[in-house]
Amino acid sequence: MKLNRLCAVAAGVLILSSCNDLLEKKPLVTLAVENYYTTEEEAKTALMGIYHVFMSENFGLYHYLHLGDNISDDSQLGNSRSDGVAWAGNAKSLLQFNILPTNAYSGRNTWNQDFQVITNANYLIESVTRNNIPNAEKYVAEAKFLRSYVYFDMTRQFGGLPLVDHILSYQEYYTPRSSEEETWQFVEQGFIDAAVGLPETWDAANVGRATKGAALAMLARTYVYHASYNKSADTWQKAYDTIKEIEKGGWFSLEPDYADIFDMEHQNGREICFSIQFRTSHTGWGDDNDGNMLAFYGHDAGIKTNDLIKDKTALSPEMYEFVYRKMLEEFPANINGDGTPKPYLKKWTGWSLHCPTIDLVNAFEKGDPRLEATVIAPNEYYDGHTHFNLSSDSGYQSKKEYVPFAYRTEESNEDDLPRNMIILRYGNIILYMAETCCQLGKTGEAIEYLEQIRSRARNSAKNKDVLPKVTVTDKAQLLEAIYHERRVELAMEYDRFWDLARTGRAGKVMKAYYEKYGNDASHQNKGKNFIEGVHEHMPIPQQAIDASFYNGVQTLEQNFGY
Repeated sequence: MKLNRLCAVAAGVLILSSCNDLLEKKPLVTLAVENYYTTEEEAKTALMGIYHVFMSENFGLYHYLHLGDNISDDSQLGNSRSDGVAWAGNAKSLLQFNILPTNAYSGRNTWNQDFQVITNANYLIESVTRNNIPNAEKYVAEAKFLRSYVYFDMTRQFGGLPLVDHILSYQEYYTPRSSEEETWQFVEQGFIDAAVGLPETWDAANVGRATKGAALAMLARTYVYHASYNKSADTWQKAYDTIKEIEKGGWFSLEPDYADIFDMEHQNGREICFSIQFRTSHTGWGDDNDGNMLAFYGHDAGIKTNDLIKDKTALSPEMYEFVYRKMLEEFPANINGDGTPKPYLKKWTGWSLHCPTIDLVNAFEKGDPRLEATVIAPNEYYDGHTHFNLSSDSGYQSKKEYVPFAYRTEESNEDDLPRNMIILRYGNIILYMAETCCQLGKTGEAIEYLEQIRSRARNSAKNKDVLPKVTVTDKAQLLEAIYHERRVELAMEYDRFWDLARTGRAGKVMKAYYEKYGNDASHQNKGKNFIEGVHEHMPIPQQAIDASFYNGVQTLEQNFGY
């Protein structure tokens, strides 16, 4: 059987993790399919192997950082000072919407990994059911959650997909794509089933695993996306009813202070519906135990040793004097007695691949405390030192993914960072509810949900007179207010482009962005070639198209316009 068919993984080998809990990430092992899982311990091992895929570099880099944010008007790649930008050529073509099916960044890496998850989930579901393993219903429910989770990501990225809910025979590897409508329904049913079988909570050793509340939250999110595309009042009503059920369950609530959501001590706080768990492994770069790579990618590329050597500096004389003085004040141990710099500590640096745009910064209302919690401003003193942000053309860096020095070690290198990746939080659900109510004509209720978010931000501000309550009742105007709130509340959380695409605003916004900034090279011609009706989705990877020929027939159809 060929390896690179629909799932792009070997049909005779299942990739599993040998870890005993969600946060342990040891080298992967393999288990022959014919053995299946005969004990609960084997089932748990298989389940942890599925979670392990979400911890890989490619999973977050493409679904979220590049496609979720960087191709939008909210963030951009850094400049040539960043070592990471040098290899980000494929990402630059994404920003310009000059996207080919061969671009690994637009789909191939996520397609392969997601179908790996789907395949592994199906193996787990069938084996625990076949062998009557204790607590089988919980393992089936969790596997369905994880399967629907990756299908959700893929559906908003590609549209309709081949629907795989069992172990495939050879011929079934050439399953054609279902419609987008059918695919959203499939995702929804998976979360519905998961919510029935998942526990409401886990013990401390299993924090981060999917729960009933997480399944319902993801179900509500899926209904919102589905309704955005099919424009059905029935689907909006399902979203409304599901969020009401979440409220009744009481599993989540808003953090009183907005900035606390992203504090390292609140990583599994009251507002988190589902997140990918990371911790420092102390094993360095490039192995199966890497920490959160997106945090490293988002960090500023930093001041490097050559910047502090005056006769070789790339900085202007004025900036050199400013930087050097600050380094002497803040990091005297990094300057030799003769005034020459010691080698720059890698733990201080990043790749500046997720830089807030000026357009995003200007979108915040005056006095909104969420701006300070979202970005590190040029030359801001934060975490015990000045942030120069020289690798960001806007001069801003993301604060939400920043990991304080106290949580970094030179031993673990710059990539091995313990910050969790938030997939869905309750603030997002509240804004989905505001939008849902507005779509259903419940404008008064929509305003009250919107006010929950604005009042939390207002109460987090020094000046309590900021962010007045929205009172407009016209549906179109209220939707625009909700869309604005989504932008500033969820900024730099890897969701902006998908929001624009599902609400039909991507073309208008990205064309306007290019018209406003297109002549400025630092904006990398973002939005230049956007075509409405095409670029709301990414192309099906050419590799998958090429592998879909069976008996002379191509069974995977490419998306329109590619």
